[in-house]
Amino acid sequence: MKYHPEALDPIIGFLRDIGFRVVYGAGAQGGFLPGVNITAGVIHVDPDTLVGPGDLLHEAGHMAILPRRLHAKLGRDLEADMRAAIAAEVGPGLPADPRLSVPLQQSEMMAQAWSYAAALHLGVPLECIFFPGSYHVDTYEGQHPMQQWLNSGTHHGMGALAHAGMTGFAGIFTLMGDNGLPPFPHMSRWVQA
Repeated sequence: MKYHPEALDPIIGFLRDIGFRVVYGAGAQGGFLPGVNITAGVIHVDPDTLVGPGDLLHEAGHMAILPRRLHAKLGRDLEADMRAAIAAEVGPGLPADPRLSVPLQQSEMMAQAWSYAAALHLGVPLECIFFPGSYHVDTYEGQHPMQQWLNSGTHHGMGALAHAGMTGFAGIFTLMGDNGLPPFPHMSRWVQA
């Protein structure tokens, strides 16, 4: 692991505590990101090829924003699998349930914001998520641009998580209203029911 290997054990412990199955081994090969793969809702990890343990948080974030009943239908291509699982359940078009519709529209942003909130909750360095090369950003000065966006309260994932009922509105998204939940980055639920 190139970035913050010390964060791996706390991250895996957290993911298991919130109900994810995480296993070590060869099943991690061939995933969307090096050293992490999803098979039937199970997160596979290979610490030797994992770039940063925050990649586990990000991939888990894609799953966490969906109701648990859909997790077993998720695999390597989380975006395509999510779309197929939701369509199989409710048919074509945008579902009325924001727990399904918001992830269809904002999955990537929600996973970024979710992983940021999880790293803060765990007290692990944000650089285990936001490192050179992550999110297609190779060079930058100071903080990673995604981290800056979240820190400033302007990242769209924050509003999407609040709209889906996982956290309260924060930053510029307080203009969208008040859902009665404590504001992001506090999460009222880590995984959709």
